[in-house]
Amino acid sequence: MRVGVGLPTGIAGTDGQLVIEWARRADAGPFSSLGVIDRLVYGNYEPLTVLAAAAAVTQRVLLATTIVIGPLHNNALLAKVAASIDALSGGRLVLGLAVGARKEDYDAAGVDYRTRGKRLTEQLATLRSLWEEGSLSPKTARARGPELLIGGLSDQGFARVARYADGYVH
Repeated sequence: MRVGVGLPTGIAGTDGQLVIEWARRADAGPFSSLGVIDRLVYGNYEPLTVLAAAAAVTQRVLLATTIVIGPLHNNALLAKVAASIDALSGGRLVLGLAVGARKEDYDAAGVDYRTRGKRLTEQLATLRSLWEEGSLSPKTARARGPELLIGGLSDQGFARVARYADGYVH
């Protein structure tokens, strides 16, 4: 059985050194992965930045976003950042994406909340294309890009999982 641990990045005021220490201990212990969440208007650390830091102090554990709110991110930049973390970590990135449920995150980003599902579907196609066509550097460990998990509870969400994902995250 594989068991992961969530880093305490969603607890407002958590010291950054504590997050790094958790990553080190998880890598030295029985855990198989580290997970981080994404919120824009909350007192948490940005998840991909945390995973880049965790990659620098770990050797073994998978580095997972559970989830990144995809539609809030620029497609090319997200593809580049994910590829960079995947390459720097030796192929350990597991990129979980979903639409997110909180309108205030979209309002803060100036993104229309009502179009989040359509935006994520388009984003998934774009990410796969950017990783597979090879126009981005560095290259990911897998030709299709990092392992991709998709979250969501709607029929459209499950359709995205079937079409684009390597797995599901909830």
